Parts: sequence; C-alpha cells; structure tokens
Amino acid sequence: MLDQIIFGEKLRNHRKKLGMTQEEVAEKVGVSPQAISKWEAGDCLPDCFNLKAISDVYKISADVLLETESSGDLDTVSSKIEQLATEFVWSMANYDRYNSNLRQELGEDLWKMWKCIYFAEVGNRDKQEQSKKRGNLRINGSFGTKIWDDQGIACVIKSSLINQLSSFDQSTVEVMQALCSEEGQKLILALRCDTPTPKQTLIEKANIELSRLNELLLLFIENRIIEFSEDNPPEYKGYMISGHCGIVAHMLLATMYILNKKKYEVSQFINVSKDK
Repeated sequence: MLDQIIFGEKLRNHRKKLGMTQEEVAEKVGVSPQAISKWEAGDCLPDCFNLKAISDVYKISADVLLETESSGDLDTVSSKIEQLATEFVWSMANYDRYNSNLRQELGEDLWKMWKCIYFAEVGNRDKQEQSKKRGNLRINGSFGTKIWDDQGIACVIKSSLINQLSSFDQSTVEVMQALCSEEGQKLILALRCDTPTPKQTLIEKANIELSRLNELLLLFIENRIIEFSEDNPPEYKGYMISGHCGIVAHMLLATMYILNKKKYEVSQFINVSKDK
C-alpha cells in the first residue's frame, strides 16, 4: 500500500529543500497551512488538483511524488491514477468539448501518472533512474509485454489475451493489409483524433488518387477505423480517427516507428542494438 507517512515525508523534504514554509506553500497551492501540515504528517492525501499544484510549486512531476519503492505498491498507484483520471474528467464537464488545450493538459498529466506504475514494476531504484535517463523502457514477463517511450508510445499486451488469439478471417487480413499499404499510411497520417478533416483537405494532405482514397475511406469506415462527423458548425464536418478501432491504425504506425528505431532498450536494460 502507498504509505501516507512516507509520502508526507517526501512533501516535507521537497519543501525544506526549497527553503519554503508551510504558509508559503499553502498560499501558492491555494489551501490552508493546516492542509499542508496534514499532508506532511501523513494524515491524508491531497486530491488530484492539489497534487498537480504541489508538483508545479516544487517543480517536480507528480509521478515522482507518487513513486514507490517496490512492485507491491502497483495496485495502490493504479487506484490513485484511476482517481486522478476520474476527477480530471469530472472537472471538464462544464467546458466546451472542443477545448483542445484542456484535453491536451489532461493527456499529459495522465501520461506522467501512467509512467509511475511502469517504474514501480521495475522494482529497482537504480534501474528506474537509468531507464528515465534513456527515455524508453520495455518489460517482457509472464504478465505480458509492456512498452512506453517518451516519444509518445505506450502499450500493454497481457499474456492472457495472447493465449486467446487465433487466426483471423480474410476480411480482417484485408483491412490490415490496407492499413499497412503506402496509401493507408498516408490516409491515417492525414487524419486527427479530435478534429474532423474535410474531404478536400484530406485529398490535398494525403495525395492519394481519388478512386483509391474513396475505396480506403469506405473500407475503414465499415471497419470502424475512421468515422465521418457531421457535427455543426460546418468546420467540424469531415473524417477523423474512430474511437472504436482507430487505435489499431495508430498501433500499426507505432509498430513501424519501433521497427525503424536504431536503438532500443530491453527488459534487462541493456542496449543490444548497434547503429547502422
């Protein structure tokens, strides 16, 4: 379990390193000095908003504040991340859904929290620090395969899923082949997840022969890879990555990125590749 006493000691040590008083921290965070005192004493934990404010004041990421010493803390850290995600989503309820800056901030915060679980699983403080400096990490084990990369890749494949897989029918293979084709890649790269792209803009950006483009659009829409949005106002009418199977398209592009990398890290944290 996440030890609130140890967490409180971390807060107190970071504050003292900066030479700040509880009153000064409280003013910057926007809470009472008594709240700071309770957090440092381990009586309770700050909510997600105050945790982010503290990390901003101390100029350290929230994943460092929540970092644990062993893999035994994974469930606790995971619950904390779920709590943070729920509170952030709730806080966005009254904002316009096209406020991309707010959504971007949400994504960055959850990305940092996600890495906290990953480092906890390593279970070795020195290896954690080495991995952070390298900027990427892979873990292969009985649970499955996990990967994250500061360039923007995060993926977990459980062994239980792999054990359930079987061969797929020809229609599925055809969709995968289309996604892996040069035109398929161009089309996916020309689309966004949050903003629809009009047909004319897509024609210009993807630079695909029109009949082939229409063929791919139809195939990908039928298989929920992309979707057509008809929302008002008119500027939000067009094609975008689907919230259903669109992740498959991005996973394929990420796979190509990984295969093209000259250096990568493995579970033993040893660089086994050579520059070509």
